[in-house]
Amino acid sequence: MIVNILNKFSFIFSMIRRRGIKETFLKNVEILLGYPLYLLSFLCFRDSNKWVVGSENGFVGNCKFFLLDENIKSIDKEIYWISSSKKDLERIRKAYSKVYYRWSLKGVYHSLTAKVYIYSHYPSDINFWTSGGAKTVNLWHGVGIKNIEFKTSVGNAGRIFNEKNILARIYLPHLFRRPDLMLSTSPMMTKHFSECFRIAEQNCVEDMYPRCKPFFWSPAKLRMFIYKYEDSSVKDLFENIQNYALTYLYMPTWREDRSDFITNSGIDFDILNRVLQEKCALFLLKLHPATNLSIDISVYSNILIVDKNIDIYSVLPITDILITDYSSIYYDYILMKKKGVLLFPFDYSNYISQDRDLAFDFDIYTPGNRAYTFEELLKFIENDNSSLFEKREWIIEQFWGDTATSVNRDILIDRIKSLQ
Repeated sequence: MIVNILNKFSFIFSMIRRRGIKETFLKNVEILLGYPLYLLSFLCFRDSNKWVVGSENGFVGNCKFFLLDENIKSIDKEIYWISSSKKDLERIRKAYSKVYYRWSLKGVYHSLTAKVYIYSHYPSDINFWTSGGAKTVNLWHGVGIKNIEFKTSVGNAGRIFNEKNILARIYLPHLFRRPDLMLSTSPMMTKHFSECFRIAEQNCVEDMYPRCKPFFWSPAKLRMFIYKYEDSSVKDLFENIQNYALTYLYMPTWREDRSDFITNSGIDFDILNRVLQEKCALFLLKLHPATNLSIDISVYSNILIVDKNIDIYSVLPITDILITDYSSIYYDYILMKKKGVLLFPFDYSNYISQDRDLAFDFDIYTPGNRAYTFEELLKFIENDNSSLFEKREWIIEQFWGDTATSVNRDILIDRIKSLQ
């Protein structure tokens, strides 16, 4: 009996570990004040010509590129970015002027009166408590092979989405609101997302991810976008990369315990840096925002830690080889058909048993050269072994379908308009 009680409250204990006592206390206050506001939000008149957009991790990803898309500028809608952070307002306004903090008077007003919510994770990216009666559009943040949401059965997510976990539904209601429209990319992904989010397949729209459109731009257009919309850290990275003959980008996915798994990967940064110097190559390490790193690698000349909070997508086209594990970045990156990919799943068994179970077979649906140890990875880098692989076109077809050959369609925008 005691074990069952502890299991029911395990996600609260997890919340306290991750957020700390102060943030958990504030979360409880938000719950008490939020539910009355949520009920009131259903009574608000919502303007069909007003959309609000927001993203959990700031001005990044699909939501950012959706908002800055040339096709968006031509539609007759009021579109506002709602930021969860006051600190980001000034930076975002340099790229897009209609930006408000979620709890400012104008932020609350526009959130209560907008007909459409467009986000990358959940309605809480904007403000769940003001979303009653609004139509919701989830652009999500990655295709891939992992079970997510209701379909996952392991890790913290498996506990949260457990049918018997009533407390999770009370404390985290934004996780359980099903979107009216879900951005997908292929028939296979539509089936996957419909099962994960428990929505009908007709509630999915298949179109190219906005964040991947820069992969198909000319070098001139890419450079223009970076210098017009990106902040100084992205511009500096863009310039820095061009000083090297070859650029590797290591982007592993996160682990649920948010541990420093890089230290456990076995990478010897001293040896790696020497090899990179010989090749005039740059090694970029870009971690997920939820990943911690306890070692200092800033002393290395050819290894650079990329700020984990910046949006790197506009820089991806000038990198050469991606190194990753189970991350959705793999499926995005292979859209650039001349780019190489190396897989480094050094903790595969542990990952699928404790972090995420997989919806698709890893070997079949993530083809490519694999390194399970640092020594194997180093050999690929030293010997310039081909990081291109067979079945690339087949994988693109499975995960991207027709969207890979029709990048500039307005299907997503048209479907959002139809929600009015």
